[in-house]
Amino acid sequence: MITPTKVLVSAGMLVIGAVIALASIPPARAALEAVMSCAQTTPCLEWDNTKSGDAVKGVSSKGNAIHGQTNFNSTGKTAGKAGVFGEDLSSSGTLNAGVLGASTNGAGVIGTSSTFNAVEGLSTNSTGVYGQTGASGGFGSAGRNTATTAGGGAGVFGDGGPVSAGVFGTASSGNGVYAYSSTGTSLHVNQGSATSADEIWLQGNNTTPHFLFDATDQNSNTIFYVQSSGFTAAQGVFIINANAAMGAPFNVAGATHSGSDIAKFFDSNEVLTTHITDEGDLHITGQLFSAGSCQNGCSIGGKPVRAVDVYASMAAEPMIEDTGEAALIEGRASVALDPKFANVIDPRSTYVVLLTPEGDCRGLYVSNRDASGFTVRELQGGRADIGFAYRIVAKRFGVVAQRLPMTALQHADARLHFTPRHR
Repeated sequence: MITPTKVLVSAGMLVIGAVIALASIPPARAALEAVMSCAQTTPCLEWDNTKSGDAVKGVSSKGNAIHGQTNFNSTGKTAGKAGVFGEDLSSSGTLNAGVLGASTNGAGVIGTSSTFNAVEGLSTNSTGVYGQTGASGGFGSAGRNTATTAGGGAGVFGDGGPVSAGVFGTASSGNGVYAYSSTGTSLHVNQGSATSADEIWLQGNNTTPHFLFDATDQNSNTIFYVQSSGFTAAQGVFIINANAAMGAPFNVAGATHSGSDIAKFFDSNEVLTTHITDEGDLHITGQLFSAGSCQNGCSIGGKPVRAVDVYASMAAEPMIEDTGEAALIEGRASVALDPKFANVIDPRSTYVVLLTPEGDCRGLYVSNRDASGFTVRELQGGRADIGFAYRIVAKRFGVVAQRLPMTALQHADARLHFTPRHR
């Protein structure tokens, strides 16, 4: 049996044409197939074209122009064989291709598989599969899952292995990654249960202030954003549901007792109305209310439906008060301060005791005050045996503050202005 290893196009064109003509005759076709078979590690047939034309070209009116088939049982991705194999052996340039598919209206390359990857690209040092389009509404690479039931599949799947990103998107001016869904969730992030890594990590690589996160409404107007400097702003209602098992639902941390603000609230004129410092000081420009219960009208059927607003008293300087009752015996009474109260008042400052007799007498006065307590006597040497109420007003321990200080109104920092932008 003759085993041809190379047929040169320039020298053998007439011979090949004659052979192809004979292939239409059954006996001649059988003989031709026997001649074209071989058992060797080099190609059975090789055609070389030293110019710019195709080495092999197949044309079919209704079927496949060229059909390649392999029966090799592969054991791995890099050890597999292909029905059609294309190879680029050029020594320079990166624009050649091992296999090129072109189409006017359909797909340039189609791959089908019933059990494995329909199209697979493997690269040692570069991109496994690369897609490119020049159409404004086209996609360089597109994938679609046509399954009608949910099962964890995806239109596009990226696997980064142990150290690389599963999906990497980059753009010079447009969106690096764009997600859209007509009825479901556009972007769903799900972290594995065996890791403590970040589920979403936003990182800015630009020193110029910019948006790390920007959420917009249906008209592309910004409603929530996070800037690279850490500033966060939102437009709308912010709701926090408390969960006792999770601890405090809202935590704010500032500098260590520096007196700096950790929370600020402004009115519509951008004038500061309320602010809280990292030392625990609360400053307000309005009234301070406390909603309390009542005997009648606050509950219906055991369910609270109303509350009564009560006002907080104001003082010219930080003070603390205590009240109580005592009794005169033969016109005299010694009252000891509650140790808990004495522990929180300034021992270097005097305190005030206000008295209210609870019976007929000549009047009461405080004859002595010290850190342990005070003495009450009846006026004009009276010796009545009556009860009285007292109210103690003292300066707080460890608090140094001016009396009725006047402060300038603060306005909103320009950096904190929420200016919705239209994308």
